[in-house]
Parts: sequence; C-alpha cells; structure tokens
Amino acid sequence: MKTKSSKSGNQVTPFGTTKTFLIALLLIFAAQFTVAQTVHTVDNRSESGAMYTSVNAAITAAVVGDTIYIHPSPTSYGSVTVNKTLTLIGLGHNPANTNGLRAVLSAITFSNSCFNSVIKGLETHNIAVTGQVPTNADGVKIINNKITGSIQNSGGANLSVDWVIEGNYFTSTSFAIYPSEANWFISNNWMRGGFSRLGNTSVIINNIIVSSAASGNPIIFDRCNSPIVANNIFLFTQAATGVGLSSSTINFQNCMTYNYTGIVLDPLGDGTGGNFDETNPLFTNVPANTVTDFYNNDYSLTAGSPGAGAGTDGTDLGIYGRLFDFDPNGRPDLMPYPTLINITNTVIAPGQSLNVDFSASIKQ
Repeated sequence: MKTKSSKSGNQVTPFGTTKTFLIALLLIFAAQFTVAQTVHTVDNRSESGAMYTSVNAAITAAVVGDTIYIHPSPTSYGSVTVNKTLTLIGLGHNPANTNGLRAVLSAITFSNSCFNSVIKGLETHNIAVTGQVPTNADGVKIINNKITGSIQNSGGANLSVDWVIEGNYFTSTSFAIYPSEANWFISNNWMRGGFSRLGNTSVIINNIIVSSAASGNPIIFDRCNSPIVANNIFLFTQAATGVGLSSSTINFQNCMTYNYTGIVLDPLGDGTGGNFDETNPLFTNVPANTVTDFYNNDYSLTAGSPGAGAGTDGTDLGIYGRLFDFDPNGRPDLMPYPTLINITNTVIAPGQSLNVDFSASIKQ
C-alpha cells in the first residue's frame, strides 16, 4: 500500500474536549481532499461532536453528490436506504486501526435514482437493490468493505448494471454475489462463498475464493452463463475436491487451485485455459492451519510463486494482480487517515492546555 504524509503538526486544545477535537481533526483532513460537495458526519456515540447520530438522517439532509462520513462505533448504525447518488465512507474495516471499532451498517438498500453511488471503508451484512419500485442503481461501486452476507440485485425492472465490486473482504460461506446476469466487474476481492446468476457480460478477475467444504465439489458458480473468469486463486482447507458448477458454463483462464490438505483436485476446464491445477500459490505468509485468518495473513505472492506475473495481463494472480493496491485494512483510496495521535501531557492542571501531536497519510 502506497501512502504519503498529508498533514502533521502540534495542536493545543482545552482539557475535556479531546474526543471532539479528534473528530474535528479528521474532518479537517477530509475537507482538504473533498471538493464540490458537502461532507456530512455521523457518529452515534454520545458527545461525539458529529453532525448526525443517524446515517438515514444524514442521507435525508444530503443532496446528490454529497459524502457521508461514518465514524467507527461500538453500536451498529442499523439498516440504511440510499435513494440518491451519494458516497458513504468509513475509516476502514479492520478494528485494530480504530481502537477496536468499526462503522457497521446492518444492511444497505439502494432505491430510486442512486446511480453511481459509492460505498467505501465500512462493514455491512447485506447490500441490495429494492424490488418495490423501478430503480436506477446503475454504476454503483462497492470498494474496500467487509461484507458478512451478500450483494444482491433484485432483477426484473430493477436490474442494475455496471457495478464495480472491488477490494472487499467477504466472510459468508454462502453465495456472496447475486447480480442477475448484469454487467458487473468483480475484482480483487478476498471471498468465502461464490457467485450466482452471472451473465456473459460480467467479469470475475483476480479474486481469492476460499472454500472450507468437507467433501465433493462445493458449488462456487450457480446458474452462471459464461462470465469472464480469469486470474483467480481457489483455495480449499478441507477435503473438497474442486470447484463446483451448478447449471453453469465457465471458461477458466489463468486460474489456480490448491488444497492445503493435499487432496487431489479436479482440473479446471479442459486443460486449455492456461490454468494452474493443484498448485501452491506460495503466498508471503499464509500458514496452512490459518488460511482464513485474513487480518494476520499476507496473501501477496512471493517472487518464486508460479502465479507471479502469470495473469492474462502479465501481473500476479490473486488480489494483488492488475497492479491493484489491495488494502487488508479496508481504508478508502484518496481519503486521509490518522497515523499518529499522541497526547504529550496527559496530566494537566485545571485550565491548562492539552498538547496533541498528530499526523496523517493518504493512500495513492
């Protein structure tokens, strides 16, 4: 991950206002990188100093093109409905970087004219398009989030196209993405589970898909009609024997399979797609007994990996291919995040100033 320092310095603030100050500081950084739009801040903790305690209230107040900045919290923000073009953004989904907290939305529903909306740096269970009224939700981008359930497109009159699903961490072992054959680009995600109803205008590229099925060929592709499937790595942690297809036609290109238990795997396709069957990807640091320990593992490929430079575009297989700056912390691109907040005089007399050193970086 490439970063550069965006701001540093020393700030003095009265004792008792530290929490509000830190939030205000982050907003100052965010404002420096946000133009031609309004940033609405949400924090449901008491005395937070944010503009709203409810994400839905911030959405109601926002206009097309605005950004809603959601602070990490010990309490979920619940379900939200995005009914206009907005950006919802958090600090990232790894709680280790935000005092053990995440910004969690239990569900995100898109409705009305919400085309080109963006979701970044958050945790959510389910993302869906409403099936109640005709909806223009084309061009939605779901980037750098933790998703514990699935992303679903309702189909019918609400069939939404041109979605980008990129750089996310999926934890569900069920089907993760149901796009109803829409033109979706699904890339550089770490996933458990699989795909359902993808058509031949969709692309699945440079993902890591992990299965912990105990036997047979777990269904990873269900009712998929010839999407482009390339440069992916399929990992198995138990006795499964290969990638299962249910009513699906898949032409695997430059994909890799590996079972950490040593089980013999069925080949991908007919042997003409440049695939790497039963091949150890040689990750930088992924122990065999902790393959799914996402935050502590390093899924980049070593220089000696057979997947290094083996993609259809000449870059690596897996989540770091396509020269994608995969961030396991889920921090959004082009958004500053604090790298140092240090109170230098923690014991002070009443009325004395509190000295705070701070610095921040921004992903490039």
